[in-house]
Amino acid sequence: MDLTVPEVEVPRNFAPSPQFKWLCEELFSKLEEVPNQRHLTTKRITLRYYEIITNFVNLWRTTVGDDIYPALILALPYRDRRMYNVKDYTLIKAICTYLKLPKNSFTEKRLLNWKQRADRSVKLSVSCVNEMRKRKSEPVEKSPITLDELNTLLDFLSQDRNIKGRGYKNLSESSIFTYCIEKMSFMELRYFFDIILKARVIGPHEHKLLNAWHPDAEDYLSVVSDLKTVCTRLWNPNIRLRHDELSINIGYAFAPHLAKKLSISYDKICKKLKNDFFIEEKMDGERIQIHYMDYGNDIKFLSRRGVDYTYLYGENLSTGTIACYLKLNRDVKECVLDGEMVTYDEDQDILLPFGMVKSAAMNALTKEEISGQDYHPLLMVFDLVFLNGSSLVEFPLYQRKDYLASVLEPYRARVQIVNFTRCSNENIIRKSLEHAISVGSEGIVLKNYNSRYMIGSRNDSWIKIKPEYLEQFGENMDLIVIGRDSAKKDSFYCGLTVLDEEEEKLVEEIDKGVVNLVSDESDYENPENNRHIKKVVSFCMIANGISQNEYKEIYRKTRGFWKKTEEVPPPPELIEFGTQVPMEWIEPEHSVVLEIKARSLDNTESSCKRFKAGCTLYGGYCRRIRDDVDWKSSFSLAELRRDRRIKHYPGTSEKDTLLKSKKRRKKQLLTPLNQNLNPRDIQTTSKIFDGLFFYILSDYFDTNENVRISKDDLQKLLLENGGKISHNIVSKRESKSNLRILCGKYTAECNVLIKRGYDILSPQWVIDCVENKKIVKIEPSHCFSVSDDLMALAMRRVDKYGDSYESLLSVSRLSYILRSSKDISPDLLSPANMSLDFEKVPYFLFWRRKAFVMEHNFDKSSIRETILKIQLYGGKVVKNISECNIVIFPKAEITVIRESMKFIRNTLAKTVSTSVELPMLPRIVSFEWIDASIEKNVQVPEEDYVPM
Repeated sequence: MDLTVPEVEVPRNFAPSPQFKWLCEELFSKLEEVPNQRHLTTKRITLRYYEIITNFVNLWRTTVGDDIYPALILALPYRDRRMYNVKDYTLIKAICTYLKLPKNSFTEKRLLNWKQRADRSVKLSVSCVNEMRKRKSEPVEKSPITLDELNTLLDFLSQDRNIKGRGYKNLSESSIFTYCIEKMSFMELRYFFDIILKARVIGPHEHKLLNAWHPDAEDYLSVVSDLKTVCTRLWNPNIRLRHDELSINIGYAFAPHLAKKLSISYDKICKKLKNDFFIEEKMDGERIQIHYMDYGNDIKFLSRRGVDYTYLYGENLSTGTIACYLKLNRDVKECVLDGEMVTYDEDQDILLPFGMVKSAAMNALTKEEISGQDYHPLLMVFDLVFLNGSSLVEFPLYQRKDYLASVLEPYRARVQIVNFTRCSNENIIRKSLEHAISVGSEGIVLKNYNSRYMIGSRNDSWIKIKPEYLEQFGENMDLIVIGRDSAKKDSFYCGLTVLDEEEEKLVEEIDKGVVNLVSDESDYENPENNRHIKKVVSFCMIANGISQNEYKEIYRKTRGFWKKTEEVPPPPELIEFGTQVPMEWIEPEHSVVLEIKARSLDNTESSCKRFKAGCTLYGGYCRRIRDDVDWKSSFSLAELRRDRRIKHYPGTSEKDTLLKSKKRRKKQLLTPLNQNLNPRDIQTTSKIFDGLFFYILSDYFDTNENVRISKDDLQKLLLENGGKISHNIVSKRESKSNLRILCGKYTAECNVLIKRGYDILSPQWVIDCVENKKIVKIEPSHCFSVSDDLMALAMRRVDKYGDSYESLLSVSRLSYILRSSKDISPDLLSPANMSLDFEKVPYFLFWRRKAFVMEHNFDKSSIRETILKIQLYGGKVVKNISECNIVIFPKAEITVIRESMKFIRNTLAKTVSTSVELPMLPRIVSFEWIDASIEKNVQVPEEDYVPM
């Protein structure tokens, strides 16, 4: 199928190029003024943005023409491929040099520290222009700069910056830079500075501008990643794209076919793949697509997110670290290869971890050696999706692999075709996975023999199997920043995205009275460009682990887009906070994603109200800023619920875990019940609630048992213990004295009853009564929403730690207290004269950890130190590797570690052959993992501390 862009009429403008000042006044300035119009409601503000952009687009079409590219590339400079290499420091120093200010002058220092001095909503460009106003007059407009002229100047500026050098002196001496400063008005200079800084000139309104121009513009840009192509192809809104045009375009990045991760039996995997599939080794590298054009005279290396790495790997067959080793059939004029870029160590003949890919490429490019080791990038190709003008996505996989083998010649240690094996049964899956584990590989990928290449899809035709590790001791997730509180050390509010489909399903299930944590068939692993986000809900606050440089990076990326909550409240249809609201908030489209690691999940009642997600993280800290993650692909509420379920029942699929959870509940306090419950069918076993009536508003999540209790469960429990159910709170059947209203979460009906003055109890009170076999007195944990008098009475019944003076402490409650304990006084565990440093000891840091410590050939003192630290911080040391959930290597020589790693991996690999489903393996870490966890007071990610 020929997917080349069809011949279409080229858009043309019938009027001369408009002035840059006109663009600033009609679009940039008007968008900036909207938040300052305080008389507008939140909904009206959003409509006003659309009005401004729509009016501008209509004005352009009627007064300029059909080619909006000259304006679009200035409005979206971060989408522009021209590189100016201008950062904050460079621009400030260049402006100070132009103004002939003394070196290290007060003005220069003030500008360099503009972030600390200026209001958070002020951009650097504004500060620079304000300083220029004091020292020069605005030029008289004789021949204003047009958009075409400015784009030509920017072309030259980009060339100069890459040829003459990137320092501030070269920028200040640039005739183009000087010309723009002297010709532009102060308003124009503001946006000119934003453009060369690659800032978001129109803020988070890119999609509004694109959709206003053409209904397919946003989707097409995600396929071709090039504004010029979008503007050339889409200029008439009445002419829509064909479905096949949203496919592979040579030279432009596209969303690749992704493998789906399934944790089901090998037999079921075979059936999904129709018992005919290829097995490939899963590489620990970066997904890369190679666009080979003009017989190799033009080559592009693009990541799955459209990042261009051609400068690292080579732009033609005679340059770079990889391109010069590409050997294709001489009849290949153009093609697109799909593969993985990994790092190869020739000395050890092994593949190195993913994090070294770019550094290895840069090292090879500059001909430098790092620590005397010879490692470099290695391209592993596994698919051919485009060949000589034709897309191969509709061809079956086996045929694409045949074509790949015929057109690409491997080059040892530089370019390889991924090995694959055709198979049809589960035994070969076991053997392949066993081999992958024994050599420390990331896993295997299974691909249906006849599968098509589905762009931007993740489905059952490609399945990845990675070694499943035993339950995770801590939380690790990518979260979007949505708010902050200013202080000496700012705290950032992070949120979870809520998917449209998820919200609709949740509402439907709430109406039915049954809320499952996970949907049987839902798949939330779609690529981010297919995700439809409804809103973001607050989840946690993070301040720890963020370095000064990372704070500066966050400020740089988000400056100018923070809004004060008091002046502009966050729209609930976009962001929802709990009772804890930040001083400032930011739209997620213009924010940053942080990788957060935490000690555990906090499900306490206070956190349920503080954060809209209903829970939060305990002991959270920031590992890094995720520049490679789009905010739409950050962690979602659905994924959190799914992970909670899977963590409670590890090693099973979402569907299986849901079924198993129902079976498990039969052994516990409660059993699931049909919704059509007949009280006559319930046998009374006690009279605990005799004489009491109950009105149940919602289901309840028991944090002690980590189990969801439906309304039917509660109803049956109450009937079994002598209670009666009320279905109409307005009826006179019961008085307020013998009526108890139960609710586990805020609903519309609940809020109405609260406003009317009713006391609402948590279903936890019912559970505690049953466990104590009597009516227990109301305590704070039983109060969902009660009057001040009742809460004051309840507070007198518990100590300062929230423990009851009268109720029995159950095993489940004790287990929960240990899981969620945070601030334990050292007075309870040590003499009064103990050092205050003892407060820093995380007493249960390694609780539930069963560690197998390698001893053979290791130094005894190092072994003793490792064991002591594990035990001191609450862990347990076991002697049998089959009993452990983590393997720890003490400090030793590299040769000893290598031999021990082989032994451990081979031992673990043998578990594959004896398991029906994917076995659960312990993580293998070095002794540094213990020290890092102690230092950060949280179990740091094990994958960062592999022994070798």
